[in-house]
Amino acid sequence: MTTDANATDPDEGERIDAVVSRSDLVHERLRESPVKRWFLLDGNRYVITALFSLIVFTACASIGVAGYIPVTDPATATTLVAAIVGGTLPFITIVLAINQLVLSQELGWPGDLSDRFDQMATYRRKVESLTETPVSPAAPADFLQLLVDTVIDRTGRLDPAAGRLADPDRAVVREFVEAVESEGELVSASLEGADFGTFDTLSAVLGHFNGAHLYAARKIRAHYADDLSADNLETLDSLVELLGQLAIARQTFKTLYMQYELAHLSKVLLVVGFPTLLGGGIFMMTYPTIIETAGTPSMLVLIVSGVVTFVFLPFTVLVVYTFRIASIASRTADFGPFVPRVDFEEAVALRDDEE
Repeated sequence: MTTDANATDPDEGERIDAVVSRSDLVHERLRESPVKRWFLLDGNRYVITALFSLIVFTACASIGVAGYIPVTDPATATTLVAAIVGGTLPFITIVLAINQLVLSQELGWPGDLSDRFDQMATYRRKVESLTETPVSPAAPADFLQLLVDTVIDRTGRLDPAAGRLADPDRAVVREFVEAVESEGELVSASLEGADFGTFDTLSAVLGHFNGAHLYAARKIRAHYADDLSADNLETLDSLVELLGQLAIARQTFKTLYMQYELAHLSKVLLVVGFPTLLGGGIFMMTYPTIIETAGTPSMLVLIVSGVVTFVFLPFTVLVVYTFRIASIASRTADFGPFVPRVDFEEAVALRDDEE
């Protein structure tokens, strides 16, 4: 039994366990539909861009077939395309701003670069010491997997210690062990064969091993200190430090991925923007001739809808990529050992509803 100094209130164990297994990112991931997650995060950006373009084309074609767009009047169609093309020109400024943001993180003087290198080397050595690995992997996915596998190993060492505790303390520790191990095995399996530069590496740890796990481990360490052996307490200390290093690794690779994604976005905008400007200009000059050649209004509706979809493509690309960048930023905003108070209350309420 715990001493009075370390005794907990009757609901403390449930509150610790609730935060462990139902943190904000985890229960948000469970509540949201797979379709929503696919659109916001996991889906191929080119495929989603094609789907959005199909929606634009269908909307334009439907309006045209209904007769709301007088496609036989050259001024109407060319005015619409001209307005969209004019809105595309500011994308040059957007591309320059994105490139400037990426380059600001990459450029530096020898002193700054040396400090950055030393800090990264120090971090790797600390991880190698915690994981008892001579040389940690260089690939981000393998590095994350090493940390996750070590967390699973350290957590598993706590399971025998739980058997020496009385209920409900035993249930709290064992549920913590099961929650961390099951989540770790899921993440480790997702990291198998993941390549950096794709979203797979970051997606594997997105919503996992956030501040709630670190908080729960520290609470267990503090409240059951008198009932656990010195080896168990050392394991908990190691686990807390590992979860902290895992949080740092996740944020580091998120930063690297964001830089890659922003650079890739600027390249795609340039590749898409030039043809749309050129194609839109050619269409405006040749549409009177197209009217005479096409003959039927239904054919003109399809042509106008296709051109509008084409010149609207830079906006579609920007929306699709920005959705994922914003979603990643919002779902990894809980960096560090803190769990927002609202998340703690929602976690406990969710657990009570399930029971």
